[in-house]
Amino acid sequence: MAQIKNETQYKAACQRIEELLKVVSNDTPNDDKNLIELDLISDLVADYEELHYPIMEPARPKLRNHSVYSSTPISV
Repeated sequence: MAQIKNETQYKAACQRIEELLKVVSNDTPNDDKNLIELDLISDLVADYEELHYPIMEPARPKLRNHSVYSSTPISV
């Protein structure tokens, strides 16, 4: 299967997606060549982004060992 191999191809694919979005709408038939191309290129871009631009889990803040119900006062 085809894949995006580098950043240059990735940018070109993103540009093509932008072009296709101007000619495809929710009313475009499923057999329209532009919609099919958009669908295929979007999948390639998504695969590339998953490898090269992964979404990391947010860092969890460090919590002090203090409970709201503790009788120990918090020092400032």
